[in-house]
Amino acid sequence: MARPQQRMIPEVPFVQLDTLWIQVGGTLCNLQCTHCFISCGPQNHTHRMMKLSQVRHLLKESRLLGAKDYYITGGEVFMNPEIFEILEAILQHGPLDVLTNGTLITSEKAAQLRKIQGRSPHPLQFRVSMESFEEKTNDKIRGKGSFNRAVKGIRNLGSAGFPPILTVTRSWDDGQDLEMEARFLEFLKSLDVPEPRLKILPGFLIGRLEENLRAYSSDEHVTEKCFENYDITNLQCATSRMATEKGIYVCPILVDHNDANMGDVLKETLRPFALAHSACYTCRVTGMTCKSE
Repeated sequence: MARPQQRMIPEVPFVQLDTLWIQVGGTLCNLQCTHCFISCGPQNHTHRMMKLSQVRHLLKESRLLGAKDYYITGGEVFMNPEIFEILEAILQHGPLDVLTNGTLITSEKAAQLRKIQGRSPHPLQFRVSMESFEEKTNDKIRGKGSFNRAVKGIRNLGSAGFPPILTVTRSWDDGQDLEMEARFLEFLKSLDVPEPRLKILPGFLIGRLEENLRAYSSDEHVTEKCFENYDITNLQCATSRMATEKGIYVCPILVDHNDANMGDVLKETLRPFALAHSACYTCRVTGMTCKSE
């Protein structure tokens, strides 16, 4: 009997370290969203929060390797008791994007963020995640009261001179993107956000979304054909790495997958990565990048 043909798994080459992601918030979050790809929540300690000393060590190594910019995420980064010191440390090395749900950003914290930016040689930018411009729809996914708290956080950032990028996970048909984008931008304008911007993310069928919706099917995976007319180095994993307290992962999406852990220090991870995860398929077919552009 002929053996079934083994699937060839494409590898993304490592080009250079442009961007370092740091999971400052671990997997601890004050919200428990129904689609979270790493199932963050108030009781999830899979990845612990990172300490200032750990971040400083990473920054030193990343600078030697030529990193150009930085992103921090979680969990919720503003639950980290050292968050302001961490922001200042990173901003001494390069531009920083902060991913947050916005619900913990008070006017006092926003004013402190403005002071930090004033002392920094590099720009500080915020991405606030929500799900809808309608309270009921948003709170069904993110929990009761999350809409109003996020709106306050957005207003506080705006008042401090930070126009946040609103980040939304697509829960509608692709054909509605232009309509939904227009409605979200109008929503931001209603909150007095100057130059409103929106980033739409696809859903990843891992973590809590897999539990609540479905898992990837057997034919949802990357193949060599996926890259016949597409430069594989366009994928974020060719130029980025994700640092957590457990080690360095290939990207922010796969921190719950042990085979995506590439080493304990950055210099161990500067090598190709096999795109064996179905989540890699989502990145390829949607053209998604976790970065803000």
